[in-house]
Formats: sequence, C-alpha cells, structure tokens
Amino acid sequence: MPRVMGLDLSARAERIVYRIAGLPVAVSALIAASQPDQGDALQSAFVWRYWHPDGPGEWSELAGGLVAWPLALVIAALWYTWRNGAVVRRRHGKPAATQFWEQLKLYFSAGLLPPWYYIFSLYEGDGSRRARGYLQRFETKPTLFRLLKRKKGSPLTHKARFAEYCRQRGIRCVATLIELDGRGVPARLPDRDLFVKPARGRGGTGAERWDLVAPSKFANGPREAMSSSALLERLASRSRSEPIIVQPRLRPHERLSDLTAGALPTVRIVTCLNEAGRGEVIGAVFRMSIGTNRTVDNLHAGGLAAAVDLVSGQLSRATNLGADVRLGWLSVHPDTNATIEGRTLPYWEAAKRLAVRAHREFADRVVIGWDIAILDDGPIIVEGNGNPDMDIVQRFMREGLREQRFGELLAYHLRQRLPALDARLCASRDPPLHAAHEAPCHHPHQRQADAGRVGLGAQLPKE
Repeated sequence: MPRVMGLDLSARAERIVYRIAGLPVAVSALIAASQPDQGDALQSAFVWRYWHPDGPGEWSELAGGLVAWPLALVIAALWYTWRNGAVVRRRHGKPAATQFWEQLKLYFSAGLLPPWYYIFSLYEGDGSRRARGYLQRFETKPTLFRLLKRKKGSPLTHKARFAEYCRQRGIRCVATLIELDGRGVPARLPDRDLFVKPARGRGGTGAERWDLVAPSKFANGPREAMSSSALLERLASRSRSEPIIVQPRLRPHERLSDLTAGALPTVRIVTCLNEAGRGEVIGAVFRMSIGTNRTVDNLHAGGLAAAVDLVSGQLSRATNLGADVRLGWLSVHPDTNATIEGRTLPYWEAAKRLAVRAHREFADRVVIGWDIAILDDGPIIVEGNGNPDMDIVQRFMREGLREQRFGELLAYHLRQRLPALDARLCASRDPPLHAAHEAPCHHPHQRQADAGRVGLGAQLPKE
C-alpha cells in the first residue's frame, strides 16, 4: 500500500508539472482566439483539454499549476543552469546568464520547462526556432495520446497478459514464465537465468536480474546469492505488495554484446497508425546500459541511446537523456570502448517488420513504443508502451516531430476520432494541416450546428 500511495503522489506531481508547462501555450491560444488561422490540430486539442479538467483531481492539478508556476519556473531554471551552465559555456561559449534567460523566454514562447532546454540541446544554434518543432511531453502524454486511446482494447500495458496475447497471434515476444500476485506460488523456479519486473512498473524501476550460477542457485551480481527456494520465497513475499512477473533473461546478438554494461540492450521503435490503419515506423533509438547497471538499459535508469537511421539501421552518436549535459555525445561506449557511431543493427528490416506486424494486433492504440531486443536468431518484443515518451526519440534524432510525418498522422487521427474538434479546426484554414484530412470542411454555419450537437467533451475516451 505505501508503494501504491507513493506512485499515486508521484503521478499527481508529474501531472502538475504538465499543467505548469502547458500554461503559456493554453493562455496564448485563448488570447489569439480571434485569429484562428494560427491554430493547428495538435494545439487545438491540447488547449481544449487543458481548460476542461475531468473531475476534482484534474481541477486540483490545474489549480496547483496556476499557483506554483512562477516559483517552480525560477527555481528550475536556476537549478539546471547551476548544474549545466559551466559545461555548456565551456563547450559552446554561451554564458550561464544567457542560458538562464533563454530558459525563461522558451517557457513563455513554447511552454518549454528548463530541463527540456538541455534535453533538446536548445542552447545550440537557433534554439528558439527549433523549440517550436518539438512535441512536448505535456501535449502527448496527458492529452493527445489520451484523446486517441479507446476505452477498452488489447492488453498492451498488462505485462502478465501481454505475452500470451502475442503468442496466440503469432507475434514473437518474451514469454512470462511465472506470474506472482501474492496468492498462489509455484513449486519451484526454472533452472535458467531470470529477469523479474513489476507487472505494472515503468522505466525499469524494480527490475531484478538473477543468473543461474549453479544447480538451484541464483546470483544477483557478485554480492548476493541464494538458493532457488529462498529466491522463490523472496519473490512471493515481494508480490504481496506489488504483482511481479518472471521472464527468461535474454542475451543480445553477438554483434551487439559489446554495447552494454551487462543489461540486455533494446531498440525502441515507435509506430503510428497511418491513414490506412496500418502501423508505420516513425522513429527509433537503440538503448544501452553503462556503468554498474547490469539489469536494465532504460534511459531513466542512466543508460545511453543512439538514433537509428530508419532506412539503413545505422546508429548515430550516443548520449544520455540530457538533463545532465556532462556526458556529452559519444562515438564509443564509455565502458567497453566499442564503436557506436556508424554501427549497423543486425536484423534491422526484420525488427521493423515485427513492430509493424505487432501494431496490427494492437490497433486500438494509435501510437505504440515497442521495446525490441535483437538476439542471435532475430528480433523479439520485450514489451509495448501505449504512452511512449517522445522525448526519447526527439532527443536523439536532434529534431522535433511536430512538423514531420508523426505530427501529420496525429492530426489526422484527432480529426477522425473527434468530429467536434474537426469542426473547430476547419475554421483555422491551415492548408498544411488540412492536407492530412481528406474530408472537406463544412460551411461555417454547418460547423457551428455540428459543434452544438456534438460537444468535444462527449468524444473524450475515458482511461
């Protein structure tokens, strides 16, 4: 129960941060309401949702954001400038005071909070111009992806059911060996290397790696070992506070084994349904563990990632998530000294096909981030993410996705799913956005009648 309460409070704090980030965008849209040609599908959907909280919880989050933003903005800008200012000044010649001032300006012009100034490297070149091309987390996670999510669908985020669902449909996926929820306990653990993770976890939090070092004996690193029965008892006890699943620990393709500190490296492939309802690959990054992390490759756990060229499968330079700029961009792995930049992933075409094939069976989701491991015998899905962090893709691609194919597809699906929003967007007369929507705009009076009959709120899918 304490862990559940902690997760709930953390999620609530995260949503307040989204409210703070989205405030200048939402206010600017209200001020510019008399100039509809400045709107677009993504911004219109976000702004409507921002000013229409759903229930007491969202109202309290909005109130919290309205109260906290001045102090939160200044403190965050001071903190991240103190943390990164000297390094950026040394590498790029930009004084810390200028970095601080630019963070404030980008907040008011684009809703961009101080961490993302460094995550998206907006201290380089014309950051103000480039900032407008990024899809911000406050837009995608709590708003756009939520609007596009259907009420009921496939068990994408249900880790225990996900593997069986894939197996039944012929999708290669990491199997679930054991599911523990505090009730029934199996007689024994299988004699093989194991990977344990929370059934509802994210970001690699709570994951454990247990290697079989002798018959019926497991080790979690050099300092902790226990018998099979003792480990099973420990896992069963843990599952009483949070359900967990046990999977086989996999090893990467031999050509990728030098790009990790021990954890299984994976490629995050993001697919989006296109106009024909088929999955389309819109971005990919390859993730690697470094340092002492031998369990997970997640960026939020301190890992590295490199952008993957969608055609060739070739890797770019790699770096961390970017809120701490000290590491910089690397052409080689910092632990193994193995070349990263220019390395081509094996089975790349097969990995893309697997992601597209899998999305066909999870078509209730418009956007999915697939974590795919590449083994000696080909790619295999580790899990799917229905609310993927687009920072991960945009950071390593070094460009925003708003004005690219992904932004076009999001706008298309918003219009398809939300008729009243479509009526409002027709008024914007924005040709680039309307190009993604084949249906003609109605006469203005008809639009008003349609909007009156079908409120956007009536179209909102519930979580």
